[in-house]
Amino acid sequence: MKAGSLSFIEVLATSIALIGPSMTPLLIAPYMYALAGNGTWLAYVFGGTMLVFVALCINQFARRSTGAGSMYQYVAEQLGAGAGAIGGWTLLWAYGFVATAVLGAMALFVGRLFDTIGVHVPPAAIVIVLAIIAWQAAYRGVQVSAIVMLVLEAISVAIIGLLVAIVLHAHGPSLDAKQLHVVGGFPGGVGFAIAFAVFSFVGFESATAFGAEAKQPLVTIPRAVIGSVLLATVFFVIATYAEIVGLGHAAQPLDKQQFPLQTLVAVYGLGYLAVPITIGAVFSAFSVCLACITTAGRIAYAMAEAKLLPPAFARIEPKHATPNVAVTVITGVTAAVALIALALGVAPIDIFDNCGTLSSFGFILIYMLIAIAAAVFCKRLGVLRALDVAISAVAVLLLLLAAVTLFYPVPAPPQRWFGYSFVAFVIGGFAWFRVRKATG
Repeated sequence: MKAGSLSFIEVLATSIALIGPSMTPLLIAPYMYALAGNGTWLAYVFGGTMLVFVALCINQFARRSTGAGSMYQYVAEQLGAGAGAIGGWTLLWAYGFVATAVLGAMALFVGRLFDTIGVHVPPAAIVIVLAIIAWQAAYRGVQVSAIVMLVLEAISVAIIGLLVAIVLHAHGPSLDAKQLHVVGGFPGGVGFAIAFAVFSFVGFESATAFGAEAKQPLVTIPRAVIGSVLLATVFFVIATYAEIVGLGHAAQPLDKQQFPLQTLVAVYGLGYLAVPITIGAVFSAFSVCLACITTAGRIAYAMAEAKLLPPAFARIEPKHATPNVAVTVITGVTAAVALIALALGVAPIDIFDNCGTLSSFGFILIYMLIAIAAAVFCKRLGVLRALDVAISAVAVLLLLLAAVTLFYPVPAPPQRWFGYSFVAFVIGGFAWFRVRKATG
């Protein structure tokens, strides 16, 4: 892509496409409803507000530097090697589990497409094939075309938007009084849902990767970072609100729906939208999967350069100039997690939900570190204002509150151990850092 070739709208659209907003009304909404009931839309209001403060912290870097950078590098440069090590391991955890989650989602969607023609394909086979395709793309450095990605996601969002508009029109202009009260879910579920909502926004910070291509990057990129959060929040709030309204009189409530949008198109006589929605979801999920594998591979490469991982992870494939070992290991681990879960009888939809929850822990911690690093960065530049301190402090406080709710006892037994497994992983990563440092 040529320098100065991307306008603000193009950078914003690409950033939103990497969020993959289609995934929320398609798969995430039922899980959110199980947690927060009628407060689902409210959880997205609070979750979006929390990430606006995080975005403001990220913009402390974005409006002063046009480098692509990464959250790992920001943290390591501002908070030191120890915090950088924690940030690196945290990002590997976060992006790895997002990749695994969307592999589960794609197994679900592709399986459904085959079912429409009367062919059953084992989910494990779908995961293997899609993981190989994603690995080849990341290994060769072949990026999903920005134009194709934008078009596919735009079509998917447009179809979902049309369905949402039809549902809201049928309901009428009055507000759904039931959704003005938090009913359903379980005690503490709204807080848990706010924390899980982070999973829906993954990728909002990706606009920072377009520093070389954006016109007036020091202005364009910060606006795109904030804009992607705001637009995604509006879309999530309206879409989940409409789903709850539309399924209010359905045979099963939203949390019992495996394909809520498919139920809506059937209820409103729009069956011809079912297949296009599913196809759009597959491509959206694949884009997210590839982006996560590619990003995690480069983080692993940077960590190997800093001697936080074995030297093999810093190896560059000469023909394609990609960190082939890092990308291969990342892909293998994410696919293995999905395949082991399937072998243990975990359904693809549960892989998506559980891995999405696990990824939320990682993103919440790295966002906390970024908020702190932003204040340190401003202080070192001599431009720290009281407002900057307040923004960082609010971001950290909101993220801490979200993190606490993730340890709240939840109904599903496996999820009770998610938080502790993440803490053990981070402690193990930091211990590894200390050993590597001690041994030189």
